[in-house]
Amino acid sequence: MDRLISTYILAQTDSQEQAEAAIQDIVKDVGTNPAKLLQLVQGLGEYLTSDEAFVRSKATALLSTTLATLDQSKVNASAVNVLVEFYCDRLTDQACVPELLKGLLALSKFDKFTGVDCVKATKAILSLVNVQTYQQTARHYVFLFFDSAIRNYTQSLRSISSDFVFGFIQCLDGEKDPRNLMLAFTLIKNIIQEFDIAQHVEDLFEVTFCYFPITFRPPPDDPYGITSEHLKVGLRDCLSATPYFAKFALPLLLEKLSSSSGSAKKDSMETIAACAPVYGSSALTPYAEELWSGLQNEARDELEQVALHTLQVITTELSMGVSMGGSNDPVEKFLRPIITDCMTQLQKPELKLAKPSGKILKACAMASDPACTAITLATIPTLLSQYNTSEQSTRKKALLDVLLDFLDASRVLYGSAGSKEPEHDTDFVTPLLTFKDRFFEIFTNALMSSNEYNALRLAGVKGLHGMILLREFLSETEISYAVQYFVRIVLEDPDIELQETALNSLASLSLIMPEVVRNMALPAFFEMLPTSQNDMEVDTVIQKKSPEYILNAVTKIGLEPTLFADIVPQILEKIDLVSTDFTGASSTYPVALLTTLLVVLRAKAELGHTDLAQYLDNLVPRLLAMCIYPTLTTNDADHIMKNPEILDVVAGITRVVMIHVDAAAQNEFVKAIFNIFVHGQLSVLTAFKENVSPVPFQPLHFESRISQQNTSVLFSTVIDGCRQQTILPVNSIHEFTGSLVEVAIKTSNITQRTALSKAVATILNKFNKGNVLQAFIGQELVPKLHSMIHYEQASFEARESALIMYTWITKAMVLSTNAIGYDMTGELMNIFSVPRLGKIAADGFNLVIGEQRDVLTKETFAVLRLLYKQRFFNYSIPVLVRGFENSTHEVRHNFLIALSHVLRNIPKQVLLTELPPLLPMLVHSLSFPDPELKSSTIETFQIITKDAPGLMAEHLATLTPLLISLTNSQDLANTMKVRIAALKCLGAQPKSLPFTALRPYKAQVLKELEKSLDDRKRLVRREAVECRSQWFTLSGSIGSA
Repeated sequence: MDRLISTYILAQTDSQEQAEAAIQDIVKDVGTNPAKLLQLVQGLGEYLTSDEAFVRSKATALLSTTLATLDQSKVNASAVNVLVEFYCDRLTDQACVPELLKGLLALSKFDKFTGVDCVKATKAILSLVNVQTYQQTARHYVFLFFDSAIRNYTQSLRSISSDFVFGFIQCLDGEKDPRNLMLAFTLIKNIIQEFDIAQHVEDLFEVTFCYFPITFRPPPDDPYGITSEHLKVGLRDCLSATPYFAKFALPLLLEKLSSSSGSAKKDSMETIAACAPVYGSSALTPYAEELWSGLQNEARDELEQVALHTLQVITTELSMGVSMGGSNDPVEKFLRPIITDCMTQLQKPELKLAKPSGKILKACAMASDPACTAITLATIPTLLSQYNTSEQSTRKKALLDVLLDFLDASRVLYGSAGSKEPEHDTDFVTPLLTFKDRFFEIFTNALMSSNEYNALRLAGVKGLHGMILLREFLSETEISYAVQYFVRIVLEDPDIELQETALNSLASLSLIMPEVVRNMALPAFFEMLPTSQNDMEVDTVIQKKSPEYILNAVTKIGLEPTLFADIVPQILEKIDLVSTDFTGASSTYPVALLTTLLVVLRAKAELGHTDLAQYLDNLVPRLLAMCIYPTLTTNDADHIMKNPEILDVVAGITRVVMIHVDAAAQNEFVKAIFNIFVHGQLSVLTAFKENVSPVPFQPLHFESRISQQNTSVLFSTVIDGCRQQTILPVNSIHEFTGSLVEVAIKTSNITQRTALSKAVATILNKFNKGNVLQAFIGQELVPKLHSMIHYEQASFEARESALIMYTWITKAMVLSTNAIGYDMTGELMNIFSVPRLGKIAADGFNLVIGEQRDVLTKETFAVLRLLYKQRFFNYSIPVLVRGFENSTHEVRHNFLIALSHVLRNIPKQVLLTELPPLLPMLVHSLSFPDPELKSSTIETFQIITKDAPGLMAEHLATLTPLLISLTNSQDLANTMKVRIAALKCLGAQPKSLPFTALRPYKAQVLKELEKSLDDRKRLVRREAVECRSQWFTLSGSIGSA
């Protein structure tokens, strides 16, 4: 021990590592044997009493550091008491005070540290330490000790309450360090709450308020993260901690409110707002007139929102004061000059100051029922009178805006219609009820006016909407009238803004008053939809809105469960009519009908609605039947429901509903689907009629009707929507999957081939739990497909189909990071050299690693392992690079295509980390004629330019001339997409790369860009202008190194 102590004490400044090692050994030694703490103190004896201040300080630091890191549970109460006595007695040694304070802070956290010890240490610090004469670290220890003492020994400290408060004030006086102030502000608040400050209110206030307003600006790269706002909030919490501060704070805050500094004004208003509820009505009342005088200008200026909030808080607090009735009522007295000033401005409502005056009245009115009643009764009659006598539309509109403010205030104060849990006192009713009929008349007339000034009509819509939203304000009849007005505007008015406002009102009301919208709006909307081909062709007397417009309106108002439940049968009815009368016609209208259901279902899913599951039983089967029945007729005539676009939308609807039901419900549904699509048992279909199927339904056969084959997308969608726990109703999943693979390879129908490939990939991805399908995949399926791909005597179409299936299975395996997937990826690269198939295999990398929107996604319960993209990248990139280096010129093209797909689909952080060795390959790819390869590679270079400029700068000599050549429209290989990508990449260089690197190319780039300014494509010319502007302004002061 003595040797370690000596090593530490004698270590020089440049031997810090040696000293730290000695401390660690001492702490470890004392920690294993608490008895050695006494040995440590005895060993330090001669150093603690040394004549040299430096040695005493260092010895004290060793003891304090040991205490701070020691396992305090091993130190007994007697030792703690002795140490506290020792530390307190030594506080007269100024050279050691910082380390002594550190030791006392460490002791205060010991379990054996008592309230008596706390009082003793606190008294010693307050009497012996002149805190503000020491550096920040020592002062911080003091505040940390006080914080620990207040939190743990409040009751003991109350015995010296007055001395402690007074002493703390002395300690804080003159503090400037933001770290210490943040802690001190917390302490002030705690002291106010826990101790009697009555004898020291003014002193405590002065030592606190002297920091107001905070003007602190943190230095650049401040490691402590303390901002001006942190200090402002901390100080504000102190000033609003006790009503004792009111008589001192309010005059000073009002004085600061007249400051020329916008920041000081804002801080003053926010502080007044925080303090008002604490100070109370009696403290605020004497300053009511001054408060309004100081706030009124700010409420009409840049700090409007802060001033309005402050006015509202003050009004609320004054409303709680003891009312003496009449002119002596605190809130009445405060509001009187406000109402007078605002009404003076509102005599000319079209002028600049009128609108802020309305906002002021609104802020005060929403503060309390007495305030709202007083303001309403004093202003509304005059405003209504002004409106009636006004001829100018602009003036009328300005007055309606003020009335809208009153409606908003009432809604906030008295509650909204449709609120399930009233947050307000239901005994109060809005004073606007007195003027309800006048309001309804005025807003209705404004809405229905033929005036060209649409802002007036917009105000009318907003006014009726605001009245409907007021709790228990309008009657059911009045609400119905208002909704009828909205519906009429949506369906008949030519003004787009007015239509949108009315529709948004209906959408809002649909959530709180669905029955009204159901009875008034939905019938009107559906009545406007065509029911026959004739409706689509004949012009009516009144110009109707397009079906797409009507259906868009339905999507806005149809989210609420009861409304959607009403919408579904009506749309299905329209589709029934359409499928009968629109045979051979355009699919636009039926697609729009079905898309309406899809859009609403997706929106409901995002909102977390729980009613989606029910549509697996009534909506989805009905739609499936509509798509299947037309494929069963003897003559297989054209039918609107056979349209592939319609099948895709029905598939989307099925997917959304499927993924929102549990596995049990899915099991039942999947059984029915397999009976229909696998076994052809149509009796389970909705509204099935016996003997209506002269033609068997065989959608999973490669020789069946094209129309039946196309419905396989519906089957595939059901498989994709299955949860991993769902059971597929087949005897052997191996045999079933094999049969799907066989059909997919033999079919000439691309739709069927793609759908079945997706289904197979989904089955192998989701239902290979515990590798139950591993042998089937690796020993049967993959070798079979491999043989077919390389069987040169087979038709190209069959080999292509096998390759597409192979690629989808590769994706299924890669997503689950199954080892088979990486072997299949390597085989895909081997196919790069096969004529015609090589390019397809290379493009398959986009499928393998790219994210699909409609299959094998997280939302559809696919097995997606963590970091699967990074793992695929780490496997495939080295193989691609070697393949590129060892292949012929003709095959290299495919390696580059695959590489571009991989780079485009991996996370950016992975891309930037692994790019350097790949850059030569990427540059080389720009010399190939494939436009897709070029544009994809250029996009990668654009990412590098932005996120890794240093790497990009190393290749400018090669890359910049290449990019310039790719902007040349004379080269037919440079498609519009390539030229735009090249210009964007060139334009990104001046934004990210240093001037010194770009300077050699500036003249050449600007000269060549002149040609692009005359490009035959407008989009290219526009990009060329932007790019040239970036290079033209390039100088040493921009992006310079």
